[in-house]
Amino acid sequence: MRKILIALIISIFFSNNAFAGCGLGWTVGHIFDFSKEHKACAKIARETSGDSFAKNDAYCDCREILQIRKWVED
Repeated sequence: MRKILIALIISIFFSNNAFAGCGLGWTVGHIFDFSKEHKACAKIARETSGDSFAKNDAYCDCREILQIRKWVED
């Protein structure tokens, strides 16, 4: 029972998206994202003026727009 409880707590910890950064299914696996979308959005974020929160918002907005376009095209 204790192992199940520990596994449940760990799975909740890793599935929590409070510190995930962006929505739309962002997971820890996306840390190693070397796609064209990542490169384009990272460039936009770097060129955005403001603090790290503004840059993160710019990156997330860019990724969200690209993901919605991808869904519409499919």
